[in-house]
Amino acid sequence: MKGLNWRGVLQDWDLPLIIRYTLLTVAIAAVVATLTVFFNPAVERENARAVLTTLATAEASILAIVFSVTVVALQLVVTRYSARLTSLFIKEPLFRTTFALFVGAIAFNLFVVYLLPAQNNRLTNAAVGIAFALAAVSTLALYRFIRMMIQRSSPDDLMSVLVERELAPDEYLPASIAEFNESEVHPIRPLYRTIARAIELGEYQTAKQGIDGFQTVLTETFEYLENKHSKENAAQYASAVSTEVLTAYIPPILEQAYTHEQYDLISDAVDNVEAVALNGLERDFTDVTEDAAEGLGDAFDAAPLTWEGNRLRDPIKESLLNLTKATATHAEYPTFRAVSHHLDYQMTILLRRRADANVTDRLVGDYYSRDVVEIFEILVNRYGDDVQDQDINWISPTEDRKWTLPDEADPLRHVWREYVSFTQTVLRYRVSEDEYPFVEGAIDDGWKGLTKCAADAGIDGLATLSCITTIQLAYRVDQLENGRLGRWTHHLGVLRRDYDPAIVDRAFALLKSGEQPEGRNISVQTADQASTDTGEGFLERFLTTQQESTTFEEWLDHFENEVQERTESLQEKQ
Repeated sequence: MKGLNWRGVLQDWDLPLIIRYTLLTVAIAAVVATLTVFFNPAVERENARAVLTTLATAEASILAIVFSVTVVALQLVVTRYSARLTSLFIKEPLFRTTFALFVGAIAFNLFVVYLLPAQNNRLTNAAVGIAFALAAVSTLALYRFIRMMIQRSSPDDLMSVLVERELAPDEYLPASIAEFNESEVHPIRPLYRTIARAIELGEYQTAKQGIDGFQTVLTETFEYLENKHSKENAAQYASAVSTEVLTAYIPPILEQAYTHEQYDLISDAVDNVEAVALNGLERDFTDVTEDAAEGLGDAFDAAPLTWEGNRLRDPIKESLLNLTKATATHAEYPTFRAVSHHLDYQMTILLRRRADANVTDRLVGDYYSRDVVEIFEILVNRYGDDVQDQDINWISPTEDRKWTLPDEADPLRHVWREYVSFTQTVLRYRVSEDEYPFVEGAIDDGWKGLTKCAADAGIDGLATLSCITTIQLAYRVDQLENGRLGRWTHHLGVLRRDYDPAIVDRAFALLKSGEQPEGRNISVQTADQASTDTGEGFLERFLTTQQESTTFEEWLDHFENEVQERTESLQEKQ
C-alpha cells in the first residue's frame, strides 16, 4: 500500500465521474435524511431492520445478476473479435463506479443493521433515508451502465472507444522507446485483429472505421511524440511504433479485403497508409515513409497475376508513385532511393513473372512512358540549378576508384540507372513473350521524355547520357523488329534541331570510340547462344537468336547519317 500511486489510480478511474456521483450521492442523501429526520415517522425497529436487510439483499442480487450478464457479454466480444478488447470494459470508469456504489450501499445497509439503535429515533430514520438515497443513486448508475454495455455491443462504438480512448497516445505509449520495445505485444495489435475479424465476418463498415483508426492513432501519435520528445528521439520512437503496423498489419488487411472483393476498402486503406506516410515525411520521420512504401510493396507483390489482381495493384501503384514524387520533392536522396525502389522493384518483378499483357498494358505502360518521366522532372526542377553549371562527368563518374558525382547529381543519375535496368526487363519480356508488355510504339516514349527534360534544364551532359541509352535501345529494337527506325531518327532529329546538336553528336562520338556509360547499358554486343561464359549477361546470350547481319559499329554509322538527314529535313520544314 505504501508504494501505491493513488493519483494514478484516480486518473485511471476518471476523476470527473467520481466527483459527479459523489456530489449526487451526498446531495440526495442529505435531502432524504433531512426529510426523514424532519418528519420522524414512527417505525418499529424490526421493520427498519427488515427494510435495510431487504435493500442489502436486493442490491446484492442485482449486482450479481448484472455483472454476471456483463461477463457473458465480455465472452461474446472475446469470441467475436479479440480477447484484448476485454480491457475496454474492465477499464471503463462507469463500470468501476457502479460496482463501488453497489458495494458501498450494501456495506452501509449491513453496517446500519448491525448498529441499529434499540430505540426508534431520528438517527435511525436518517440512516434508513440515506440507505434509500444510496439505492437510488446505485440504480441510476446501473441504468447508465446497462445502456453503456448495449452501446459497447455495437461494433462501431467498440471500434470508436478502442481508437479514441485505449489508443490515445498518452494512454498506450510508455515514457521511453526502451519500455515500448520491451512490450511483448504491440499495443495497436488489438485494432488490427479487430479489423481482420470484422472483414472475416463481413462487417465492412466496422473494418473501414478501424482502418481509419489506424491513420488517426498514428498521426496523433506522431504529433504527441513531436511535442514530448526531442526531434531525434521522436523520429526513432515514431519508427518503433509504426514499423510493425505498416509492414506487418497493412499487407494482410489489403490481401484480406481483396479476397472479399472489397475494393473500396482497399482504396480507403491505401489512402490512409499514404496519408500516414506523408504525415511522417512532413515531420521528418522518414523511416515511417519508407516503412509505408515497404508495406504497400508487399501487398502489391501478393496480388494474383490476373487482370482482377490489378484491382489491388492499381491503387497501390498510384500511392507508391505519390510517395516517390513526395520524397523526390522534399526528402534527401537516401529516402527517395528507398521509397522509389519499391515501386521500381514491383514493376520489374511483375514483368519477370511474365504476367499477361492485359495485366501489364496500362499498369506498366503508364509507369514506363509517363510516371518515370514525371519523377525525373521533379528531380530536375529541384536539383537542375545546382548541377547545370558544374563540370560533371555523367558518363563515367568514377575516377581513381573515387565517386566524383556531386550529391545533387546522385538522384538524377539514379533514375537514369534504374530506368536502364527496367528497360532491359521490358526487352526480356519482349523476347520471351514475343510482344511488349504495353503498346508497342511506346518503347521510346520514356527515353524521349528524359532526354528532353534534361535538355530543357540545360543539363547537356545528362541529356547526352540519355541519348546514348536511346541509341543503344534503338539498335536492340531494330534487331528485334527488323528495321523500324523511323520514330528513333525523328526523335533524335528533333532533339538536334531544337537543342544544341552537340548533345546528340557527342553521344554518337562516345559510342563510336567504344566508351559506354558506367553502371548500366543496353547491350549492343553480338549474341552467342552457344556461349558458356557465365560472365555474359542475359541479353548478351539470349536477346537475339541468330548472328546479327549488321554489327553495332556498322549500324551506328548508318543510323547517325539517317539522324543527320532527318535533322536537315526537319529544319527545312521549319
